[in-house]
Amino acid sequence: MNDRERTLQHTKFGEVHFRKVPRSRSIRILIRPEKGVLVTLPLNESFTNAELFLYEKAEWTLQTLQRLKKKQEEKKTVFTPETEFATYSRRVQLVPEARQNVRVHIVPGIVYIYYPGCRSIQDEALQTVIRKAVEHAWKVEAYETLPQRMAQLAAQCNLTYKKLNIKNARSYWGICMPDNSITLSIHLMHLPPHLIDFIILHELSHTVHKNHSAVFWALLDRLTNGKAREYSREMQKYSTRVY
Repeated sequence: MNDRERTLQHTKFGEVHFRKVPRSRSIRILIRPEKGVLVTLPLNESFTNAELFLYEKAEWTLQTLQRLKKKQEEKKTVFTPETEFATYSRRVQLVPEARQNVRVHIVPGIVYIYYPGCRSIQDEALQTVIRKAVEHAWKVEAYETLPQRMAQLAAQCNLTYKKLNIKNARSYWGICMPDNSITLSIHLMHLPPHLIDFIILHELSHTVHKNHSAVFWALLDRLTNGKAREYSREMQKYSTRVY
């Protein structure tokens, strides 16, 4: 932990991260249901004052955290053999068997998930394992799809990048590093194709402009045929954390 970050365990809402942020003008609380609470503060502000601010806003923080967690849980898919759920290029089929663990078999068009038939399908621990199996399918599809599509779009736009990494990233859809290497999240696989392209073009645009300035958006708008802002708004309907 560096001198710009601190972490504490709060009795009411768990882990709290404090982070000093350049250009920040005030103390802010950001609620992240699966990652805890983040408190950002200016570089010249003290962590003590940030903790006092959090104490003053404790009731609001707890209520907001509980509301967002409930909303997130309501959005989660409950997987059963009757659930109609598709990954990017396959449908998911759950199959109960006389077994003790979950097995995944991925073939063209179908993701078979074999699970212990002796357990209730509603069991949260089993649902978590099934979701991990779906993520494994997304990983397979990401490696099947993203490298080729990245190369195609880069060639069409006459842009270059150093290399492509694919990760199970939940805090971002994509990121472009200073050396122009690009990382894409496997969770792109639950976006529609035009938004996958939008994220790829977004990161390719960062190989030219390392910010979100007007010239960056002008380039991205040109690459998306004038739909950059429209696609950016559409992305707000999606999350790497809910499926």
